Amino acid sequence: MSYTIEVTRSVLSYRTPTGVTQTGDRNGGAWMDGDSRVIEQPSTTGETYDEYDAEWWEGDVVAWAIDKIDRTGVTEPSTYPIGDAVPEHAWLSGSYEDPYERDGKVTETSVRLTGDWSP
Repeated sequence: MSYTIEVTRSVLSYRTPTGVTQTGDRNGGAWMDGDSRVIEQPSTTGETYDEYDAEWWEGDVVAWAIDKIDRTGVTEPSTYPIGDAVPEHAWLSGSYEDPYERDGKVTETSVRLTGDWSP
């Protein structure tokens, strides 16, 4: 059986690019009314449950998944409410605003379970 966690991260801005004019004034940085621009292209990594994980988590694949997902900081489910059976297309997501740039630089993360997970 294959248990995999797929983590996708992208860095976006919800503000127009800022620049400096020839006179030294700053321009840009306006709110984009919910639109965004990509600062860094999305990247996807995967975590696959293996024999070392089975030993470390004493064969509890759910505990392994919870620990791995908890480290990503995602907390928002894509479907409400989360019932006993989660559909295949469901995922968790979360975002982190840069403390200096706020909504000018936001890292968005989503997590999806792929492989042989049961509902």
